[in-house]
Amino acid sequence: MSARPLLRIDLPAVPDSLKPLRDAVCAAMDRAGVAPGLRDRLKLAIDEAAANVIRHAYGNCGQGRLRLELRATRGSLRFALRDHAPRVDPSRVRPRDLSECRPGGLGINFIDETMDRWRLRPLRRGGNLLVMRKRIRSHGDGGI
Repeated sequence: MSARPLLRIDLPAVPDSLKPLRDAVCAAMDRAGVAPGLRDRLKLAIDEAAANVIRHAYGNCGQGRLRLELRATRGSLRFALRDHAPRVDPSRVRPRDLSECRPGGLGINFIDETMDRWRLRPLRRGGNLLVMRKRIRSHGDGGI
């Protein structure tokens, strides 16, 4: 893992924080040389994850904080999204059945499709940690 994160941002857990979060993620990945197409898919996956925390973990209460840390490791990016919301049961967070015809609720599907792996872990002292990883190829192949 790199000694320093490419990005560490702490924001209020409110919908108005999503744009600054997306902008910061995009700028960090640009600095790291992530190809634009991949950068945009990853940015949207992070946005979906943060929106889920705001909407579901915090219940849109307008209180609480989010922290995102992005690190580059050998051949991959690691995104860690931390909240201080009530602990979430990871078994209840899964992609929905796409045969259901209804609006919304596709955030986990999008994260699942975009990331190589992800794991949600409730923290002993409260809150949750979502870690998402994406393998990156050489720059010519769409990576860094």
